[in-house]
Amino acid sequence: MNAIEHIHSHGRFSGKAGLHRIKALCNALENPQDKLKFIHLAGTNGKGSTATMIASVMQKAGYKTGLFTSPFLVKFNERIKINGQMINDFDLERLTNKVSQAEKTIKIPDGEKIGEFEFVTALAFLYFLEQKCDIVVLETGLGGSFDATNIIKKPEVAVITPISLDHTQVLGDTLSEIASTKAGIIKPNCKAVTAFGQKDEVLSVLKAVKPDIIEPEQIFKSQYDLNGASFIFKNEEYRISMIGKHQIQNAQTALQTIFELKNIGWNIPESAIKQGLKCAKICGRMEKIYKNPLIFLDGGHNIDGVNSIANTVKTILNDRKLHLIIGMVSDKDIKSCINVLNSLSDSIIITEPNNPRAMDVYELAKYFNKKVQIFKNSYDAFRKALEIPKEDVVIICGSLYLIGEAESFFNSFT
Repeated sequence: MNAIEHIHSHGRFSGKAGLHRIKALCNALENPQDKLKFIHLAGTNGKGSTATMIASVMQKAGYKTGLFTSPFLVKFNERIKINGQMINDFDLERLTNKVSQAEKTIKIPDGEKIGEFEFVTALAFLYFLEQKCDIVVLETGLGGSFDATNIIKKPEVAVITPISLDHTQVLGDTLSEIASTKAGIIKPNCKAVTAFGQKDEVLSVLKAVKPDIIEPEQIFKSQYDLNGASFIFKNEEYRISMIGKHQIQNAQTALQTIFELKNIGWNIPESAIKQGLKCAKICGRMEKIYKNPLIFLDGGHNIDGVNSIANTVKTILNDRKLHLIIGMVSDKDIKSCINVLNSLSDSIIITEPNNPRAMDVYELAKYFNKKVQIFKNSYDAFRKALEIPKEDVVIICGSLYLIGEAESFFNSFT
């Protein structure tokens, strides 16, 4: 069994909610997380983009910067990066063996086990410590309070990105419940930043936990197009390469986080901030993957993510015919997402990501009130996209699993 197979063999869920398993595992590894400094992010949408922007700025400022995100799109190693470079296969294999040996020595309650995310989190801590990272940008996997990443002590800054309804079967079925769980990453006496424009019920929960939580200032003179966006924040002009109005909100959050880091002593020149923001890129978020026709990939898989796609279409792509390729997993708010996507598109192709949780194409087709084309195999759907008129636009969306498959397919052309 290779490293990836061994990691996946742990499964998604491991037992009763809590940090007792990750504490036992990290203790057996001599608690590498206690020797690192972190920026810790939780939220429903925008975590990956915001984390990538922050990490890019810190790297440009000269700091050796770790980045821990999930999920991956094409290669598992994407989840653990230092200065933009994925962990290599040798180190992944070596550290998998080391964590496995530690796992054999620990005691946890009967009927429980170390889950995949707990295993990978411990492995990432080890790697970042070995490589002597100055700072690690750490994204939660699911939730906050009992997320394995929350074993860390006080972060330099805790960051809460936009919160909406998602994973309700685990986190709660109201915004207040979900916000309370996400706010669990805010430690006593640590700096905390929240995204601008959080819903009132979310903001009230966050302020109850952290009365002085910092909201970014409003941005001004924002402009966005197919090459990214520019805007004014704190009387300075910034440029990002990520596409869509929602990415300006993510940049706001990243910038405020950077300013809080500066306030506590981190040396981050303005030139590093501007360069880091401009060159920050993330796969699968309104990513241009093909030129003729223009094809975008977007992993928006909940209602806020789908609304971001809709906003981008209306503001940047409204002069072109739009064709959607959609595949979804069955545990999402499919009806709400489909209502938005239905009204956007001139044609719809339905397909199925290669994942056990994928929704059957014929079941998904029932949600649409217009004629659809169906391709059980996602690669057949992608080939169909290449036949779209060159002046039109294709957006592939609905599931990050589908986006990963699209990345593999279209990257084979480059």
